[in-house]
Amino acid sequence: MEIVEEFVLGKAGDPHTCEDAVVVTAGYAAVIDGATDVSGRGHQGRSGGWWAMAACRDVIGCLPADVDAEAAVGALTRELAARAEPGQAAASVTVYSSARREIWQIGDVGFAYRGLPSSVGQPRKLVDRVAASFRAAVIAAEVAAGRISLDRVVEDDPGRLAARALVGRQGSLRNRTGPYGYAAIDGRPVPMSLVVVHPVPGGVDEVILASDGYPVIAETLAESEATLARLLEKDPWCVAELAGTKAVLPGRLSFDDRAYLRIRL
Repeated sequence: MEIVEEFVLGKAGDPHTCEDAVVVTAGYAAVIDGATDVSGRGHQGRSGGWWAMAACRDVIGCLPADVDAEAAVGALTRELAARAEPGQAAASVTVYSSARREIWQIGDVGFAYRGLPSSVGQPRKLVDRVAASFRAAVIAAEVAAGRISLDRVVEDDPGRLAARALVGRQGSLRNRTGPYGYAAIDGRPVPMSLVVVHPVPGGVDEVILASDGYPVIAETLAESEATLARLLEKDPWCVAELAGTKAVLPGRLSFDDRAYLRIRL
C-alpha cells in the first residue's frame, strides 16, 4: 500500500482547530472526520470533534493487522468512551484494510475508485438531507422577504439558526437503527447494520478516501480541489449544489474541514 496523494485543510485554515485527519499504517489507511460539536463545550481548548478524531487516529495507528470491521469498531468505540462521556463527541471514520482488502465506512467519510458510483461511496444520511432542505427553504424565504441577499453571506445565517432545531437533536439518532439513524464513533455501541463493509474488487489498484468537505471525490486531489473551488464560488450559501447545514462563513476557506487520501494498493 502506497500513498499517492494526501491532503488535510481546516475550514478556518488553522491546523489546531481542524477536526479531520489522515492515518496510514502498514495495514490500514483511514480518513477521520470529527463531528461538529454544536454544544460548544469542548475540553482544554479543543472541540469535541477534535477529541473524537484524535481517539480514532490513535487507535488506527496501532490496530492489529488481522482484525475485522466489528473488532475495529469496538476498539474505536472503547477508546473514545475512555476519553469522553459517551455520546458527547463523535467522528465518522472510513478505513481501508489491506489484509482483508475491504473498506469499512462508519459514518459519512466517502470512498471512491474508478467505476464506483458516487451513490455507493458517498451516501448522505437522511437526517442531513432533511436539515439541508429545511435550511435552504428558510434562506429562500428570507431572500424573498428582502431581509438577506445571496450576494453576501452573513455571520448570523438564519437558515443555520433555524436548522439547529434538528441539528442540535440529531445526536440522539446516532447509532440508532431506523429511518433517521446513522453510524458514528461516539463511545456508544455501533449497530453493525449501520456499518458499510465494502469488498474492493480485484481489478482495482487505487482507492480514494475523503471526508465530506469534498462534495465530489475526483480521481485526483487537483480535480477534487478544482471542483470544490468552483462550487464554493457558485454556491457560498450552500443551498444549491452544496446544500448543507452551514454556509461558508466570512473569513473561512470552506464550509467544512476536508481530508483527501489516494492510495495505491
